[in-house]
Amino acid sequence: MNQSPAPAVPASRTQKTWSAITRLLLWMVLTVWILFALTWGTLHFWIVPRIGEWRPDLERWASAAVGVPVQVGAIRAESQGDASARAGFLLRLVPTLELSDVRLLDPQGREALRLPKVRAAVSVTSLWRLGFEQLLIEAPVLDIRRTPQGRIEIAGLDFSGPQSGDHRAADWFFSQSEFVIQRGTVRWTDELKGQPTLALSDLSFVARNRVRSHLLRLDATPPPEWGQTFSLMAQMREPLLDLGPQPPGQAPWHNWSGEVYGDFPAVDVSRLKAYVDLSEWGVEVRAGQGRLRAWADVERGQVAGATVDMGLREVATRLGEQLPELALERVDGRVVASWGAQGFQVASDDLSFRTQDGLDWPASKLWLAHDNGLSRGANASATTTVEADRLDLAALAALATRVPLPQASRDLLTSLRPAGQVQGLSARWQQPVAPAAVAGQPAPPAPAVTAYQAKGRVSGLALAGQPSGRMSAYGPYPELGRPGVVGASADFDFNQGGGTARVSITDGALELPGMFEQPQIPMTSFQADARWDIEGEHIEVWLENMRLANADAAGTGRLHWTTADPARSSAKSRFPGVLDLNTTLTRADAAQVHRYMPLSVGADARRYVREAIRGGASDRIEFRARGDLWDLPFHQAGADGEFRITAALKGVDFAYLPPYLQDEGAPAWPALKAVNGQLVLEKASLKLSGLSAGVEGLPQVRLGEGEVLIPDLMGSPRVEVGARTQGPAAEVLRFVQTSPLDGLLSGALTKATGTGNAGVSFKLQLPLEKPEDFALQGSVQLGGNDLRITPDAPMLERSSGSIAFTERGFKLADARARLYGGEVALEGGLQPDARGVAKVEFRGQGNASAEGLRDGGLGFVSRLFASASGSATYTARLGFRGGAPEISVTSSLQGLAVDLPAPLSKKADDVLPLRYDNAVVGVATEGADEVARTDRLAVEIGAAAQLLLSLQYERDITGAEARVLRGSLGVGLQAGETAPLPPQGVAANLRFARIDVDAWERVFSEASGVDVRGTSAGTSAPPAQAASLNYLPTVLAVRASQVSVDGRSFNNVVLGGSREGTQWRANVDADELNGYVEYRQAAGGSAGSVYARLARLDLAPSAAADVEQLLQQPSSVPALDITVENLVLSGRQLGLVDIQAVNRGVGRNREWRLNRLNVRVPEARLIASGNWAATGDEGAARRTRLDFRLDVDDAGQLLTRFGRAGVVRGGSGHIEGEIGWLGSPFTLDYPSLSGEMAANFETGQFLKVEPGAAKLLGVLSLQALPRRLTLDFRDVFSEGFAFDFVRGDAKIAQGVATTNNLQMKGVNAAVLMEGSADIVREQQDLKVVVVPEINAGTASLIATAINPAIGLGTFLAQFLLREPLQSATTQQFHISGGWADPKVEKIEKK
Repeated sequence: MNQSPAPAVPASRTQKTWSAITRLLLWMVLTVWILFALTWGTLHFWIVPRIGEWRPDLERWASAAVGVPVQVGAIRAESQGDASARAGFLLRLVPTLELSDVRLLDPQGREALRLPKVRAAVSVTSLWRLGFEQLLIEAPVLDIRRTPQGRIEIAGLDFSGPQSGDHRAADWFFSQSEFVIQRGTVRWTDELKGQPTLALSDLSFVARNRVRSHLLRLDATPPPEWGQTFSLMAQMREPLLDLGPQPPGQAPWHNWSGEVYGDFPAVDVSRLKAYVDLSEWGVEVRAGQGRLRAWADVERGQVAGATVDMGLREVATRLGEQLPELALERVDGRVVASWGAQGFQVASDDLSFRTQDGLDWPASKLWLAHDNGLSRGANASATTTVEADRLDLAALAALATRVPLPQASRDLLTSLRPAGQVQGLSARWQQPVAPAAVAGQPAPPAPAVTAYQAKGRVSGLALAGQPSGRMSAYGPYPELGRPGVVGASADFDFNQGGGTARVSITDGALELPGMFEQPQIPMTSFQADARWDIEGEHIEVWLENMRLANADAAGTGRLHWTTADPARSSAKSRFPGVLDLNTTLTRADAAQVHRYMPLSVGADARRYVREAIRGGASDRIEFRARGDLWDLPFHQAGADGEFRITAALKGVDFAYLPPYLQDEGAPAWPALKAVNGQLVLEKASLKLSGLSAGVEGLPQVRLGEGEVLIPDLMGSPRVEVGARTQGPAAEVLRFVQTSPLDGLLSGALTKATGTGNAGVSFKLQLPLEKPEDFALQGSVQLGGNDLRITPDAPMLERSSGSIAFTERGFKLADARARLYGGEVALEGGLQPDARGVAKVEFRGQGNASAEGLRDGGLGFVSRLFASASGSATYTARLGFRGGAPEISVTSSLQGLAVDLPAPLSKKADDVLPLRYDNAVVGVATEGADEVARTDRLAVEIGAAAQLLLSLQYERDITGAEARVLRGSLGVGLQAGETAPLPPQGVAANLRFARIDVDAWERVFSEASGVDVRGTSAGTSAPPAQAASLNYLPTVLAVRASQVSVDGRSFNNVVLGGSREGTQWRANVDADELNGYVEYRQAAGGSAGSVYARLARLDLAPSAAADVEQLLQQPSSVPALDITVENLVLSGRQLGLVDIQAVNRGVGRNREWRLNRLNVRVPEARLIASGNWAATGDEGAARRTRLDFRLDVDDAGQLLTRFGRAGVVRGGSGHIEGEIGWLGSPFTLDYPSLSGEMAANFETGQFLKVEPGAAKLLGVLSLQALPRRLTLDFRDVFSEGFAFDFVRGDAKIAQGVATTNNLQMKGVNAAVLMEGSADIVREQQDLKVVVVPEINAGTASLIATAINPAIGLGTFLAQFLLREPLQSATTQQFHISGGWADPKVEKIEKK
């Protein structure tokens, strides 16, 4: 079967189109390959072989390409690779050109860039775009220059900006496939700043350009001081399509995007300051070293974000001309920022730093995003979101002062001084988009925030409070300011409608400016749950579960506060608001109450509370405040509110009248101790009631029924104090004396003492603004107390009555007492005198006994009544002037017997008027007070017409003891005679018929307590005794018919004397003596002294006994310097006597030394010296030692003068020696007598006397020998022994005298003696040898040849052996027995 072929299907239109396109593409490929082949052939066969010929064309082409003159030193070309290898073939397709010594010149013809060697690889494609496949530059030197006009030139090309619009060089650079620089150098020259050229060495640069991407890297090494090698890298991309308009002169990178990275491992950024000018932005980098890495995000040619990693040290920069320097010790961490047309974002990751001030920013995280809302339409809002953790507020505030923020923000942060750390913060707020600014007009204010919310936690929060700076319209106190806090922690969650917070404070503080005088209140702990609602302008706050504690108090409470209704509030404003506060304190320090008194309470009242409450506590205080804070404390009329504090006081120390309310130096009111009571502070009044307390310094005084009230703390505060004290009178008086009551009583009780119990009640009103206008009313109650007004005043026994006082004075009411031993009624008080001056005066009438007067406190006069008995009536007056008492007493003394020496003795029935007056005569003004300086003491006894005694003293009474300034004493004066007051000292005019000085000395000593004759040696008079001595006369005139002194009487005495201190001087004339005498009383270790020059002195026989009695105490023996021209002792004329002796040493070592004793009579002269001192043994008697020499012209007459007539006739010679004995010089103690003496007399005769009359001389006269001599020696001894001489030595020991060479030579015989004589027992034991005168001179020879060293017996044995004739006639005797009846025995010859 035949089949026909299918008919051909005609091609579709689409197929035809693709077929045509395919053919076109094939032809195009073929054409490209043909062009490629032609180009390659031209390159290799035409250009490369003739490359040297192309150098001028290349210079011209390069100059036109880069826009600056280009010079090429040489050029050569080569094809690389091996033709047999595939790789070599490919390399040969890309020949290489090498240019050497290439220079680019700037417009001024200066070399801007020098390229020693340039290697360029050329390919077919590079030729098509008139470029190179690869360009390699080795060791180039590039100059970058800033011209004086500020333009930047790189290799002579101007890169300052689009001013020129010529980017041919940049276009050519970024069209090259690869651009490499090795070992290059870049030099920066700043002609604008005139800085030295900066060179970057070892520069490496690589740029790889593709169709849409560009990779760049730069590595360079700065000078060592700049840092280490750094790297810069960039990876940029061009858009696939850019259909937007291209403004002329636009840079090629205007639409690129990508990332730029820089790494500076070690850099000193301060070096940039000299080359980089940031002043346009107000930024100045001063210092900084460390590592820095940065990434920058580029979007269409603009930097859209940056990331910076920092590790810098010692950074110092200033971010504004008016800002302080930002100095950081270190900064570490990362900061990321991005921005765009819709807003910006900033974040930090573990960013930390430390300022030079020591402030640390911990490693924290912060994210801040701001959407300006411009992309969401006209009514859109701007939104800001913040998330942060570990945000340090103090560091943030410190930074805020150094970064360019609005001044208002910086001022707010400065005033807040925030501190603390925020954790987990999440915050967001919205506000309308700000309107655009209009050129030439001020910028519109930022719109208010319309919505916000925040949540997080803050710890260690501190926000400083700030005073309002405005004063209240109600008084001189400020309005409440912005509160502050220290040491707070809070968990918070709030938005524009309200919020909640759990608040706690540990060891922190609350600050309430304008509320308290000390705005900061320390808090040991504080917890509260806070809640608040905000509805429009209405704000309401609750603090629940509030617990607080600090050093002053602890307790619980709750608080509710809300804004006020301006229409109803007195403030006409929502603030300060309405408060409802209830607080209960379980512990409170009373001394700190003043700290919590609001400033609306007046400053005077606050100070009063501060100064008055000094200690104590309360265990329950209720505090209630309710109402508009503007009206606090709600004391004004019409104010609706409650302000009340109640406290139970325990152990409070309270000074109800603090010292600051008194004049400086004035005595303070005694403070109350351990006060218990109730305190109520309600609105503007303060009241302390039901007070019971002790009194400071008075432990036994108790105060009861006490009350303190300040009715109005706000206006003119006035303190009202009322109290009653009860206790021992001594302490109640101390309460009066140590308080201003003493001044109000004009010192009437200043020195008062008392016994028993007494009380004081008073009410005081004191305006705090004018304390001097106080009012006082009170009384001192006495209930049978013994009261002594002054130490020297009489005792008011069993005193009763009261002393009522006000601020103007006081008076006695129903006062009675026993005074001077009898009852007395008293009246008086503080009354004006005749001049209208207020004066204290008491008057009394009573009866006094002698015993009462002795104890009456009248001083010297009171002690005179020690010798009185009976009683008498009197009237008395007691006043005070200048703080000193004034006393006057008058009495007839009838009924009082006085036993005083004449002329003041009286019987009980006799009338002897007495007037005693002690008045202040001199005062000094100290401030507003008078102080007594001098007084006058006057005593008159006797009728006014004929005073028996008149005594006046003016005294200085400023010291502890009154000191006499001047005085007068008149006794027994006749009519017309007076004793006026001298200008100084005490003058006495005394007239007596008879006066017993000894008796009056005893009276004075008993009355004054002073020994008139002085104190014992080695001691000094106490001040009181020295003051009493001042009462003695300094000028004295005495006339007396008879004066008895020391038991002796002097007749017809006329004495004129004076006293200077303890030294008395007098000229005396009496029947018994005449002359001048000085006497210095014993004082200050001295035993006193007597100096006398007398023409005559007649001493009675008792004088020796008196002196002996005086010498019993060595310390009382005065120094003597006495010369008497004619001394009569016991009727014996002793002629001229001159004695000088001193008393020296202290205590047992005291020595009475006789320096000189001279006695001169016609027949003899005695010269002696010695001492009277203690022996070495403790408790032993003192010993007298005497060295003497007696020169005698007629021994018989001398013995006759001393009552021993008829013992010796004639005889002249001397006796001298040293003797001593235990006892005084005037008591010769024979048992202790010791010493040595030698005698030598000539031409005399021992007369016949009874042995008892001259005991020892009777022995020497040998009168007993005639009765016992067998030879006829009667004519030799019977009528006494006449001697040519008598001499010899004697020793005395314990009262026994011994001799071995006593020799007597008579006319017919010589007598030799040896042996002893007991002076105490009047016994003798003598050997006597009588040698008759047979041959002329024999006896004399014997008498003068005895050697005391060998003794009488040895001498005779030797002598008689040589002279047998003398032996026959020599007689020896032994005399023993008593002196009155001696026993004489003849010694037979052997």
